Amino acid sequence: MTDWNKSLRPERFAFLAGLAVMGVALLFLLGATGIVVAAVVGVLCLGAVAGGRSGVRAVRARRWGRPGTWLTLGAACVSTGVGGFAVAYLTGILSGGLDVEEACVHGHGVSYDDAYREAHAQEFNRWFPLSSKCNENFDLVPAWVNPALVFFALLAAIGVLCLAAAVVTALRPRRDR
Repeated sequence: MTDWNKSLRPERFAFLAGLAVMGVALLFLLGATGIVVAAVVGVLCLGAVAGGRSGVRAVRARRWGRPGTWLTLGAACVSTGVGGFAVAYLTGILSGGLDVEEACVHGHGVSYDDAYREAHAQEFNRWFPLSSKCNENFDLVPAWVNPALVFFALLAAIGVLCLAAAVVTALRPRRDR
């Protein structure tokens, strides 16, 4: 494939076009807040894709001693970890909707136990693990949410460690080649 053909490949622009469409949609839906949300999501997606792609290339080329390798891997891990954590946490928080009783009875066909909810009110207000039970046996929060929160938090922490490794690698004195 020639250089001219490589520059015209449409998949290079598909990512940016998707971000632009998402930004316009959020602008119409959320107003000024939509611009901020679109910018954050765009940066996270760009960090995950670009960082992951160049990080994998650097690892394949066995360039462990270069700060750029650790920087791109760190950017990919932090972006993916933060984005995945946000999606999982919002899914868990919003799983009950505005009216938990209606979500239980009409949305899932499960009986709603008001006495159980009052007895365990503290359990439903915690940040982690997320829970929104209709009764003793049925939780509105999907079973994958809490493990996903742990996974994405660990992935973001690994990304921070990779960024620290990039700093250490950059500050380390170079040996003669």
